[in-house]
Amino acid sequence: MAALMLHEQQLPLPVQLPVHAQFSNFIVGDNAQAHAHLRRLPLAEWQPQDQFTLLFGGSGRGKTHLLCALCEAFADAGHSSIYLPLTELATPEAVAALNGIESYDLIALDDIHAVIAIPEWADALFALFNRVTDKRNSYLVCTALQSTARLPIALADLRSRLQLAVTFHLKTLSDGEKVEALQQHAKIRGLELANDVGEYMMQRLSRDMHQLMGVLDDLDKASMARQRRLTLPFIKQILQF
Repeated sequence: MAALMLHEQQLPLPVQLPVHAQFSNFIVGDNAQAHAHLRRLPLAEWQPQDQFTLLFGGSGRGKTHLLCALCEAFADAGHSSIYLPLTELATPEAVAALNGIESYDLIALDDIHAVIAIPEWADALFALFNRVTDKRNSYLVCTALQSTARLPIALADLRSRLQLAVTFHLKTLSDGEKVEALQQHAKIRGLELANDVGEYMMQRLSRDMHQLMGVLDDLDKASMARQRRLTLPFIKQILQF
């Protein structure tokens, strides 16, 4: 269902939430510190130094996967969470989505780079940071394409708040790790993706993980429709290579 991810209610939004996003099926690669930090948050006693976290890095590095996995982990631990995909909310009017969300144990803001150049959003985010600081028992975790120093932030005070966050630069996976990620997600779908098939996809397709996962979704649908396994001849037929 296309929805805002809340574990107490759902509000309609024109956004497709990722499926199967869990810590257990995230291929860590060179991102062990970020992975360990996030896994600890729903289980450990609240600490003020962990109140704010920023994950940044280019497209396809798992930022959304980690945020949604974190929401699931908070739910499993009996805590409330909210996930906001800010790319879908990048208008001044949509800033009302931030009203009152400091009441959640976890606030997950995906793609803050999409809104922080908008003055209304910058002001509202600064106010949210202050409300979360005053509450002293919740976490705010954000993702962005760039580091705080390089983000086009419309408010200097908001930049100062973001500089307080525990910050992790997510690294891209190696080609072998990307194949492993494809195999992991194929397995969740009840499919088997052999090494030669994964390597063929890496050679012929974009190495962007978003696009690779999109192709995997298409292959899953084709496999179900034709009752075929993901063999190399079948992959070549579907992808027309």
